[in-house]
Amino acid sequence: MNTFKDVWKQFKLFIRFDSETILKISQDRYETGNAFLVVTISLLALYAPIFLNSNLSNIFDLIFFGVLDGTFSWVFSSLVMWFALGRIFKENIDLNAVVTITGYSHGLIGFVALWYVIQSSLMNFGERINQVFILLIIFWIYMTVSKSLESGFFIERRNTRLASAIFIFILFWTSDPLKIII
Repeated sequence: MNTFKDVWKQFKLFIRFDSETILKISQDRYETGNAFLVVTISLLALYAPIFLNSNLSNIFDLIFFGVLDGTFSWVFSSLVMWFALGRIFKENIDLNAVVTITGYSHGLIGFVALWYVIQSSLMNFGERINQVFILLIIFWIYMTVSKSLESGFFIERRNTRLASAIFIFILFWTSDPLKIII
């Protein structure tokens, strides 16, 4: 198990499409725990503006069940993507590698939380700019999953893009915390 500092360094290299890091992450069976850590931190960061600006009595229940729901949605959408890659596209890919790649990609959701904290602290950027920023983050997640599958497993570009689109669709369809940002 890596320290949080090592996981953060790997995450930064991963979202910059570093091919060595992508190969290392996709080949290591024990990176799934680190991906779970990245997903949990990104979901907790998503609830940070609500926690800071709310005086609800059941805020901890809301955060706990929101993180639980978001984690389940991540695992479910990763399973659907793995099934699509294995059954539809006839690719032989390890489930742990798919979960790891999607988990590290899910960490980009934390940037949306950072955006909302900056917006609430400094100034209101407007609804249109918020929507564009969120769409850019979703596109970045899509590209991260697609490029990681392409370079980590040498899968055809068309197949990786379709599988990434399936992952994004299922993730945002089933996850209540991610419906907050849309």
